[in-house]
Amino acid sequence: MFRARRYRVSLVFAVIFVLIFIHFFRSHDAPASTVSVPASGDLPKTYPQHPPPPPPPPPPAAPESPPAAAPNAKSDSPSSQEPETPAVPDTKAFPDAASSSNGQEPSQDGSSASQAAISSTDNKQATGDSQGTAAKSELSYHGRARMKVDLPETNQPTPRWKQTPERFPVAPEHLIKLPTGQSKPLPRVQAAFKDETASDKIQRMKRLSSIRAAFEHAWNGYKASAMGHDELKPLRGGFRDPFMGWAATLVDSLDTLWIMDLKEEFAIAVDHVKKIDFTTSKREELPVFETVIRYLGGLLGAYDISGHKYDVLLDKAVELAEVVMGAFDTPNRMPTMFYKWTPEYTAEPHLADVDTTLAEIGSLSVEFTRLAQLTKQDKYYDAIARITNELEKLQGRTRIPGLWPLKIDASGCRVSTPQLNHELPRDDPSHTSSSPSSSASLSTSTPSSLSPSSSSALPSPSSSVPSSVPTPAAAQKARPLPTDAKSYTNFLQRRNAGNQHVDAQPATYDTIDKSSDASASPAIYETFADMDCTSGLNTPLSPKHKFGLGSRGDSTYEYLPKEYMILGGLNEQYPAMYKKAMESAREHLLFRPMVKDDHDIRFLSTMTLTHPLADQVPDSVSVAYEATHLSCFAGGMFALGAKVFGLEQDLEVAAQLTNGCIWAYGATKTGIMPDNSLLVPCPKGEPCAWNETVYWNALDPNEEKRIAAAKNAKEEKKDKRSTTPIHRRGSVGRWRVIADSETTDDLINPDEQEVKKDPEAEKAPHDQYVTSRILSERLPPGVTLIVNRAYLLRPEAIESVFYMFRITGDDYWREKGWEMFQAISKYTRTELAHSAIHDVTLETSKMRDTMESFWLAETLKYFYLLFSDPKVVSLDEYVL
Repeated sequence: MFRARRYRVSLVFAVIFVLIFIHFFRSHDAPASTVSVPASGDLPKTYPQHPPPPPPPPPPAAPESPPAAAPNAKSDSPSSQEPETPAVPDTKAFPDAASSSNGQEPSQDGSSASQAAISSTDNKQATGDSQGTAAKSELSYHGRARMKVDLPETNQPTPRWKQTPERFPVAPEHLIKLPTGQSKPLPRVQAAFKDETASDKIQRMKRLSSIRAAFEHAWNGYKASAMGHDELKPLRGGFRDPFMGWAATLVDSLDTLWIMDLKEEFAIAVDHVKKIDFTTSKREELPVFETVIRYLGGLLGAYDISGHKYDVLLDKAVELAEVVMGAFDTPNRMPTMFYKWTPEYTAEPHLADVDTTLAEIGSLSVEFTRLAQLTKQDKYYDAIARITNELEKLQGRTRIPGLWPLKIDASGCRVSTPQLNHELPRDDPSHTSSSPSSSASLSTSTPSSLSPSSSSALPSPSSSVPSSVPTPAAAQKARPLPTDAKSYTNFLQRRNAGNQHVDAQPATYDTIDKSSDASASPAIYETFADMDCTSGLNTPLSPKHKFGLGSRGDSTYEYLPKEYMILGGLNEQYPAMYKKAMESAREHLLFRPMVKDDHDIRFLSTMTLTHPLADQVPDSVSVAYEATHLSCFAGGMFALGAKVFGLEQDLEVAAQLTNGCIWAYGATKTGIMPDNSLLVPCPKGEPCAWNETVYWNALDPNEEKRIAAAKNAKEEKKDKRSTTPIHRRGSVGRWRVIADSETTDDLINPDEQEVKKDPEAEKAPHDQYVTSRILSERLPPGVTLIVNRAYLLRPEAIESVFYMFRITGDDYWREKGWEMFQAISKYTRTELAHSAIHDVTLETSKMRDTMESFWLAETLKYFYLLFSDPKVVSLDEYVL
């Protein structure tokens, strides 16, 4: 009897242990922070700031400075893009895993999807670092790295970032300083709204309440199951840390909590921010773009929107910025976008990336400018002002003058192409200006109309402050530089790839003496002794240059008017660059698609060129006529630019672009726009009526080749079967793979219908083939291919709807926004939160079990602001 009881107790303990073990490894749940902090008062209309005394060398205390603008974050995620020829052998093309057919983790790549999906490669590289393992990564938004799986726990001590002397410092007298003086009177952006009726207000408040409830639902799910981590798994619970593990969702959503008057939750979140240590992470490479837009932007936006009542937010922003600034310590002061921050690498020289994306390098200006304004530290502004200068110089000498290619060589190791007469060489001390425009993805808001004060004026193009970076004498002993792609590849070939990301440049070299004193020994420069990498930005080495305003380029253009507003109109680079870019975009990228019911809509194409457009070389231009969710931001950008820069004719373009995305939402069964589709363009300047014959021909452009190819494939398959030996099923055939929690995301709802193409249709006559395609692929009229069927909870479309409403005052935009919210809420809601979905053409689509930070930080914020009183976060007071 005693023995039976003893075994029974042992069995109970064994069951409990197994349950605990399973729970731990399935969810990785972290306890929610419950520390309460007194809620702050209501948001004031203006935020008076007073210049503080100069801060000490360590992170400065939060100062109060005159009202100025800061960013509000927007994390766009791009879809797949055709790979370009890499300049470095280790550079690999990673997939937009978001295509509907492959069941992979969605790519967050910032590039517009093109007609061909890019090839997939796992970044499985041996590592010799403290991690001991290499994590899979994929090319995501604007080329940023988004880790697919969490890095494992190790017994190794956690590395911690340490401040080291810069290898390529900028002398204090050469720093590009913030502009000073009285801000220019900027044009009014928001419409003059009339008083609403009682019934209209009741309806608006109900909708506002529904949107806030959706946010609270998702926030509570995050808080219960993923507090302190980057993202929630909205289906099964638990978390993932695809970035640095610094609570990206929490930090990115701070300003939304404040705007929605969730002050207690805001205080809890701020209390958790205090615990974040930005000097350490399990990840050895810091993705600069993601870190700036999600973390730094989130902190600064929350600091501004809360009226500067939480000094810890600015303190933490400075702590983080000091780490990120190491990425700018390169011979040409262009940042490396995947920065090895650990002590063993920070003491070594870095090069900027040979193959970086436009939006990555052009998407840092708003955050660093605002940080410079708040801290009175010109070094932050200098970092991005140099990028702006280089973008300005490059703008006129690309294959489509006015536009930048989506890939850029930032290494500075190539001799620049001869410049046009009106451009000045980079090292000319007479040419220095301010920061660049750029990116798309932050989550902060701040006052923008007034300019900050500063001790020094920004050098104008005629100023005498040099923009070149002092470099060691040894670096000038340059051997002859390569003249073609092959020799350039060999020139920069890394000797120690380690576990670097696909786009990262080497941070370690065989010849570096790790024990040398960073501030004393010239030996640290001997790796650069045979190269001169002090040039600025250059066009890519690839024979194909791709241009577009969508993924991989979007935010660089978007930030041009926003940076101008933040600086109080005191930098004339931005209007000049914006006007050139938009003139070229209107002429070469804007197109009207052929759709039913005569909708007057527009989209933006992506062009690939092998020669300059002006050369008119036959077959040198290919165009992808796309409708991508990422490019839906452009309607809001054109509307804002129309007001800020007096381009009133662009308001019509803004409406046409925004209506294009509204049409794409309404064209599917779910009422949600696919991530990427291809369309039939109408000839420019001609009537654009629906033509069934033209559409069907676009669906089957090569009937004879198609049928011949199908027959050949069938014959090859038959021949292969006749020569393939028959294997009898043995014991191995009974094995089954048991998927773990990291590989089952796409097995949820396994009865999901996929796009199934009939093999017989490939050899069918034209009419039968087209009909089969329309039915099996669920193509809306006018769409020739849905490249990516997913909806990733993106904010771009509702962002433009919000801008159009605030700028025009037309309630039409509110009605369309409400239709979008209802559809998104219906098909993405889970028990815990909201999830991205695989296929918007199906009402029973699988869910991806992902909820990126921008769902709370941007998408729901724009929905909420659309139905708020227009005085809340006015576009005349804030830059979002």
